[in-house]
Amino acid sequence: MLMLRRLRALFVIMLLAQIHAMGQNVRVTGRVTDPDNAPLSGVSVVVSGSNQGTSTDAKGSYSISAPSNGTLVFTSVGFGVQNVSINGQSVINLQLATDTKTLNTVVVTALGIQRTAKSLTYATQNVSGEELTRVKNPNLINSLTGKAAGVVITAGNGPGSSSRVLLRGSKSITGNNQPLYVIDGIPMSNANGPQSTGLAGTRDAGDAISNLNPDDIESLQILKGASAAALYGSQAANGVIIITTKKGRKGVSAVTFSSTATFSNPIELPDLQTNYGQGAGGNANTTINDSWGPKITNGSDKHLKEFFRTGHDYINSVSVTNGNDVSQFYLSYSNTTSTGIVPENTYSRHNLNLRGTTRLFDKVTIDASINYINQLSKNRPSSGWVNSPMFSLYLFPVGDDFSKYSGSNYQRFDAARNMYVQNWPYVRNEASSNQNPYWIQNKIQNDEKRNRGIYALSGRWDITNWLNFQARGTFDRAVDEYEQRVAASSDPTNVGINGGYTTNPYTTEQLYSDALLTANRKIKEDLTLSATVGFSNTVNTFHSLNLGTNGANTTLAYPNFFSTYALQGNFIHTESLQKRVSRAAFATANIGYKETVFLDATARNEWASTVGQSFFYPSVGLSYILTQHLRPSNFLSFAKIRGSYAEVGNALPFGVANLNPNYTLAVDGNINGRSVLPFFSGTDTVRLKPERTRSYEVGAELRFLKDRLSLNVTYYHATTFDQVFQIGAPAGSGTTNFWINGGTILNKGVEAVLSYNGQIGKVRWTPTVNFSKNVNQIRELSNLLVTDRFVLNSGFRLTQLFLSKPGSPTLAGKKAYGSYGDIFGRTYVKDDKGGLVYDAATGLPKLSASNDQYLGNSNPNYLIGFNNSFNYKSLVFSFLLDGRFGGQIASSTEQWLDFKGLSKRSGDARDAGGVMVNGQLMTAEKYFQFISGKADLAAAAEEYVYDATNIRLRELAIGFTLPPFTKAIKNLTLSLVGRNLAIFYKKAPFDPEVSITTANALQGVEGFSMPSQRSIGASLKVTF
Repeated sequence: MLMLRRLRALFVIMLLAQIHAMGQNVRVTGRVTDPDNAPLSGVSVVVSGSNQGTSTDAKGSYSISAPSNGTLVFTSVGFGVQNVSINGQSVINLQLATDTKTLNTVVVTALGIQRTAKSLTYATQNVSGEELTRVKNPNLINSLTGKAAGVVITAGNGPGSSSRVLLRGSKSITGNNQPLYVIDGIPMSNANGPQSTGLAGTRDAGDAISNLNPDDIESLQILKGASAAALYGSQAANGVIIITTKKGRKGVSAVTFSSTATFSNPIELPDLQTNYGQGAGGNANTTINDSWGPKITNGSDKHLKEFFRTGHDYINSVSVTNGNDVSQFYLSYSNTTSTGIVPENTYSRHNLNLRGTTRLFDKVTIDASINYINQLSKNRPSSGWVNSPMFSLYLFPVGDDFSKYSGSNYQRFDAARNMYVQNWPYVRNEASSNQNPYWIQNKIQNDEKRNRGIYALSGRWDITNWLNFQARGTFDRAVDEYEQRVAASSDPTNVGINGGYTTNPYTTEQLYSDALLTANRKIKEDLTLSATVGFSNTVNTFHSLNLGTNGANTTLAYPNFFSTYALQGNFIHTESLQKRVSRAAFATANIGYKETVFLDATARNEWASTVGQSFFYPSVGLSYILTQHLRPSNFLSFAKIRGSYAEVGNALPFGVANLNPNYTLAVDGNINGRSVLPFFSGTDTVRLKPERTRSYEVGAELRFLKDRLSLNVTYYHATTFDQVFQIGAPAGSGTTNFWINGGTILNKGVEAVLSYNGQIGKVRWTPTVNFSKNVNQIRELSNLLVTDRFVLNSGFRLTQLFLSKPGSPTLAGKKAYGSYGDIFGRTYVKDDKGGLVYDAATGLPKLSASNDQYLGNSNPNYLIGFNNSFNYKSLVFSFLLDGRFGGQIASSTEQWLDFKGLSKRSGDARDAGGVMVNGQLMTAEKYFQFISGKADLAAAAEEYVYDATNIRLRELAIGFTLPPFTKAIKNLTLSLVGRNLAIFYKKAPFDPEVSITTANALQGVEGFSMPSQRSIGASLKVTF
């Protein structure tokens, strides 16, 4: 018994000693090597569950203090993560195994089909949801700028505005040049509102992609070329952006809350002179807003800053996710509230997303989701010359007192009319609308409301372990309401005496369904097959009703009675109803041999209601992994070459085919026939065909230094033919215009992505450089065109945009082929030696007789994005530098400032006593009104075309993850964020990236656009 008690006491003492030892820290040392037993430096060694860590030195050695019962986590780029239990050990040596996951990374491709990255035969690029939300933007697509090669993004004006996205250049003359968006394998409804195509009162009614909640995005895959997008046929000419949304996961239970607040101020405002007041010829005249008057001492441009306010974006979202072996769900709500930098401009959006997944009978998986969006945009400011606050703000005379018209002084009481009217002395200004900017924002109001629901249901039956059948359906319905209220006493040339009113409700619906049979199996030991066959059906409907006053020709029955009941006379009353049906059968197969050679082929046959025949879209690609046949090397860890060919299309506009009648109801009740018909010769109608793109690309993927350094290079060549556009019809043909197929556009270029994933001491550094260059050429235009050009837009009163036939005289020998985005205008006449030719009577330089002289192109020559992320323990620092090099932009704003004598250079010229012209001193007023053409097409346009090159700090974020201070919080991160913080280099006197709208015909033109903005703020993300 005594011996038993002693043994029991000894056991208890040993147990307590062990427990005590386990609770104490020990110093652990060791050496980390690679599979060849070579030392590994920069390996991260972290105590699991804490922020305590270190890195191995040049000899692979490390030393760290850790709990004796803890776990060490070893991580290094190119190697698998290893967790090692300490168990009281003081020496732990480790050999890391090479990480082969990068070779088997799964990529989401067309139709939501998943493929391993190594089997792809075309270029694609992935951007994670984390990257998109690091510096949040209410429009998630704007966060893609500078982060992917070959992607050009032009942001719109103000909160809720559209964005223009261009992948590998413009391909269609009059069609849509923007990519197709796909959500979880389903093409998204193109529920985009109207986009203005002129400077006389622009309207941006928003787009479909901006409706989504950025926090719901898991990842974004960019399919830039035809080969990657060929399975979408007539929708795929401009590439595809695939969005994968979040869903519940098995074994994961979390509540995540995120909040971002950013504050914005305008930058790059016009540089005005403040030394000369109102008048002309040096004489004072306060009844006009020309600033060619005498010198003054009280001049000020402070009105530019006083009008703008600090804008803000508040984005708050919460999500709940949970899941077990049978069912998973994801629920999120997001609220976005924005205030623009101009008065009365607000935007709000609510997003509610519910997604559930369940598995039945161990064979069937059901996935259902509901995504509801409610948004309201109020008083989104217009650009251009009509109803634009920028026009009258920028042209306000610096000698006048802006406080007389600002704040509540924008209106005054008119006793004769017994109502408030506009307080502004400058009512009319040539062919434009000059009104009080506060009146425009307070009394020319517009509301854009949208209620949108996206309902999706899919079911997958795993027939065997290698064969499954999937059926999917999505219904996307957007109900929009546009309302504009123009108060009485607004510009009388654009609205009647009692004011104007417009209401425009429109509904867009898309019902999509498909069925897919997919097989994935190893046929033989060295042969694998991944194949899908399927069928899809898409039905799009659009209904629009437009009621409203018709400019100055009609007015309301009573002043400011904004209702359809007040419409009278020949007011606008139109209605439109469209329905399109598209059906397709498709198949895709990927065959792999020894995990080395992969052959990829797709085929799609399509039937569309806008075309009276079917069309076939094929693609084929081949890739070869060189490193499968090379000796293992620490330098070259992976090498693949690839090539592909594909044909895709661009669907016909609604109503252009001869099978689709299109009639309008006239005011008098009669039915008008179609004013535009498919081209016919004699009695034969030429059947129109959709635009078609034939494309090939070749590329290589290389990884070095055990996958730390990677390079992806692509060359592409895409020819789009059968361009669809209108030409004038001859008299007696029974129509005004013909639709024709008649043009070919070539886009060719290079894309490269270089990335590094490494370590500098204890800091993990992951830089990525994107480079892209695109060459666009008009290779052919129809001989049915009367002239040697097709005019895109000629109403800028400065420059015009048109496409030139190859060898056209308008190119003046400067290049063999015209390009999409070419800018033309008047230039100075020069003699044989390149000197200016002067008019003997006026002493001024002579200008070309016509405004068809080539001035440049709006597209950049090449793009570079430099994205960086630095991680040190709990601190993350990231920034994005973005550069656009080359390209030109024409500025109507600078033209008007010269004309009105408000530009800084016009003031400097007066300070110098005039402008020296051909050896003679000329008054600044005469000279600048000459080169500006008095703000008309008579201007010397080359004076107002600027180099669009710019380099900027696009994004910056500094985040810190706080150590856990309660078991309830799994993660808490605070960040400081900024967007568009600095423009390091530019040549234009304004931000050359500003845009009027996203319309094709308004690219390369700046005209009293909203100024660009610098945004700074903070974000919080908490996971429970």
